[in-house]
Amino acid sequence: MAKILSLRLNYKGKFLDYAKEGKEIKKSFTIGSNKFLQWQILDPSFPDKHMFIQQKGGEYVMQLLPGAQLSCEKGGNSVDSNYLKQNNLLSGNELVLKQDIKGTLTLAPNWDVEFEYREPWVAILTAEEMQIVAQYARREKPDAVSRFNRMVLWLVILLSIAFLIIFDLFLKKEYIVEETIAQRLQNIQAVAQRVTPDLPTTGSFEQPAPVEAAETGETAQQGTPGATGTPRGSSAFSAFAGGFDPNATGVAPDMNIVTVMQGFSARRPGGAGGGGTGDGPGGSGPGAGSTFSASAVPQFGDVGAVAQRAPSGGGYDTRPEGAVGAHITGDASTLAPSGKAWGDVVKQQQIARDYAARNVVAFKEGSVAGLDEAGRALQTTLREQVDNRKNQIDQAYRQANLRTNVSFSITLFISPSGVVRESIVVPAGSYPESFVARVKSIVDAWKFNVPGETQYTFSIRLRAQ
Repeated sequence: MAKILSLRLNYKGKFLDYAKEGKEIKKSFTIGSNKFLQWQILDPSFPDKHMFIQQKGGEYVMQLLPGAQLSCEKGGNSVDSNYLKQNNLLSGNELVLKQDIKGTLTLAPNWDVEFEYREPWVAILTAEEMQIVAQYARREKPDAVSRFNRMVLWLVILLSIAFLIIFDLFLKKEYIVEETIAQRLQNIQAVAQRVTPDLPTTGSFEQPAPVEAAETGETAQQGTPGATGTPRGSSAFSAFAGGFDPNATGVAPDMNIVTVMQGFSARRPGGAGGGGTGDGPGGSGPGAGSTFSASAVPQFGDVGAVAQRAPSGGGYDTRPEGAVGAHITGDASTLAPSGKAWGDVVKQQQIARDYAARNVVAFKEGSVAGLDEAGRALQTTLREQVDNRKNQIDQAYRQANLRTNVSFSITLFISPSGVVRESIVVPAGSYPESFVARVKSIVDAWKFNVPGETQYTFSIRLRAQ
């Protein structure tokens, strides 16, 4: 019988699960830390999904992760990676699985996979096992209580269906549309009334009787000699000005009205104006260039409630919608500028140009364009390692007690040993210099598990509680 590929997953040397060709392994077999996969490797450094086995040209090829340890046997003899490469069995990170090859691959600490070709086998049950299967492979007959409960349940269901049918056919009232929408709108407009609110008044004015001439009995008119006009002694302005008619003059005068604490007075340019009961200017004396009598000016009471609100252009007491404010506590000169890198910018630019000149792969959080399988796996590893360390920045943010949302764009230049050679920390807002310096010192102290030099850019946003 032909042999089939068989994989055995172990955790700390203990067997967990099998994967066989034709069942779990078909044209490919994927593993990873994703919870929806059959083989889930619970290790923070392991990628979310990894194409472990793939069929190429009628043979199965195993995709090795960077840093994975491989021990292999061919024909019962141990072989190393040089032998595999010389016999075209290992190329890059791909290992061709021949039928005479078996071995063990360490995926992560405490996780390894054994692979080999085996002949398929079928389990043969003993007589005792077959008896147990026959006993529990069929349902047990229901007892009297179960049958009664089922009957009651079916009876309730049938009665409910019958009641719904009777209610729908005989008991439910039919909804009759008495009028159309247009008729309803017409009826509403017919009964609608115009409501005019009563405006509150802050004072009362009484229109004085017009001043009559002593000899003629007609309304007094004063103005420029020779001017003509219609008598307007009964108008509001005539009452205010003591019977003076501006239409009787050559040019209508401009009036300046001044509100004082206890009363008011009317004044025109060049004249003393009419008198009033207040203490303001122009309270007494005849107006210059006017011939009307001061005694004919009506007297008014206290009108101190004339002004009820400030001019509309004075300002606003409500916050504009959508406004964003920056809460600054302390000296604003100690804030780091927004959008500018913190630290030794010249050194950061030199290192950035050095990495670009040597074509060091630059990874960016959330961007996988142009990356191969190995590049995506490395980016996933970097993202998970950075996510595990972001809580250090969050802790520094809580200690700073800023009480405002903050965000940063951070670029890490990682050396072959995994330490951060330099970082570019760019705040997206004006934050205290001490806090920005603390964030940079935190990321500069990070160390990563990477196979070589790399560049990684990510962003972090912290929200106030």
